[in-house]
Amino acid sequence: EIYEEKSYEGSLKEDWEMLAAKEISDPDDKKPSDWVDDSMMDDPEDKKPADWVEEKRMVDTDAKKPDDWDDEEDGEWEAPTKDNPGYSGDWSVRRISNPGYKGFWEAKKIANPEYVDEEALSRMPSS
Repeated sequence: EIYEEKSYEGSLKEDWEMLAAKEISDPDDKKPSDWVDDSMMDDPEDKKPADWVEEKRMVDTDAKKPDDWDDEEDGEWEAPTKDNPGYSGDWSVRRISNPGYKGFWEAKKIANPEYVDEEALSRMPSS
């Protein structure tokens, strides 16, 4: 109690991590090879449309080599690029619920061989 008010009521053993855990994950328990962790998957029937344009920029076909361009001095001339008006954006396959999803896998719990029950944990030593 602090100033005659309860500040905590409970068990030191149950509510605080003062002892080793009673149970631990079994180190010999392995996730089955056919276990499916992913709740979502790519839709196998979803295909990128044939007319989908992924090129964001394209060569400007209207551009002309400047009259004063010197290949020896300026290097080989390349037409500039411009934004592609047909650009469709980045395509990604549709995601659907995975019918084989089995949930989050967790190893089974076993008794912790290092667990020791401390009955005297909540007792204060008397002076």
